[in-house]
Amino acid sequence: MRGAMVGFIAVAVVSVFQCVAARAGQFHACVAAFTCLAALGLFARAWERRQPVAFRLGPDGLTTWDRAGVAQYRRITGCAQWSDRLLALTLLSSGARSVSFLVAADAVGRDTFRELAVRARRGARAYL
Repeated sequence: MRGAMVGFIAVAVVSVFQCVAARAGQFHACVAAFTCLAALGLFARAWERRQPVAFRLGPDGLTTWDRAGVAQYRRITGCAQWSDRLLALTLLSSGARSVSFLVAADAVGRDTFRELAVRARRGARAYL
């Protein structure tokens, strides 16, 4: 994900540079490209810090912790499973805001992945 994010930021910065350089010159293009790089870099860093780094299974949801150490309990309201490789969960926080949570099978143990998939299906069925 980080590689894709860096690639998208690079494409956006080059695009801004080319668009502004064609109309306003090289100096203004460099300023606009640097501004774009700084803004997208800050947003990417903030997004990275909000991503969960640990989770614990609960009776009908997950408790997630981000890099800042903030814990949030979220109920599982939907799930999709692609084979034994990826599990996509829709989690509902206390503020009624849904969040997507992707779990790759190789990121957790096989037994943990199966248990999470079963609990996700049960939790999602309660909201269907």
